[in-house]
Amino acid sequence: MTQSKDNEYWARFWSEYKTDVAEKDEQSQVLRVRNKQPIDEESWAITVETVADQLELDASDTVLDLCCGNGLFTAAFSNRVARIEAVDISATLIERLDERSLSNVRAQATDIRNASFDASSLSKVLWYAGIQYIDEADIVAMVRKIRHWMKPGGILMIGDIPERSKIWSYFNTPTRQEAYFSGLEKRQPIIGTWLDRDWSENLCMAMGFSDAKAVAQDQRLIYSDFRFDLIARA
Repeated sequence: MTQSKDNEYWARFWSEYKTDVAEKDEQSQVLRVRNKQPIDEESWAITVETVADQLELDASDTVLDLCCGNGLFTAAFSNRVARIEAVDISATLIERLDERSLSNVRAQATDIRNASFDASSLSKVLWYAGIQYIDEADIVAMVRKIRHWMKPGGILMIGDIPERSKIWSYFNTPTRQEAYFSGLEKRQPIIGTWLDRDWSENLCMAMGFSDAKAVAQDQRLIYSDFRFDLIARA
């Protein structure tokens, strides 16, 4: 289990994230890389369409994009929905999103744990590649709040969740395992919080969702060997 000080490590990391993003490609800006190589265009297109299908996006939707980064998903979906609320702790990355000048997008540079929306105001919520950066206690609190914000029948997608049962297939050499344990010792955990599929499903059900299902990722995606997605319906 990730402890609270680990949790704050990631909050500091992203809130202080001031790398010269102008010199990086858009995927590298949000660290969507493996072996230092950014996700390729084909994999990204598959990711976008998979998420759109799982969220069942509609022209009338009001969408929340949590941990939106530089707005890659927000930009891909802005012309498919009515409105998008986008939240990320990194002011640097929110600036990149703002530069896109998307008329139906409102972006906030704030910790997602401090975000607030009206009850039953959102039809779809996307939380992609961000759940790992907070600990289990805050994950529970966030899912509770998300359920409160969502309209009946709305869909939550939590994407790219590190799967706890796959942790040793990722840290699969003595060197990588030493780095993993050293990170824990320094309270700077590599990847962050790892979760179980049944834990994630049961959490959503306990918070009032009518259905929740963990799903495997398309094998063509760069993290599919150790991550899963979760779809929950309000």
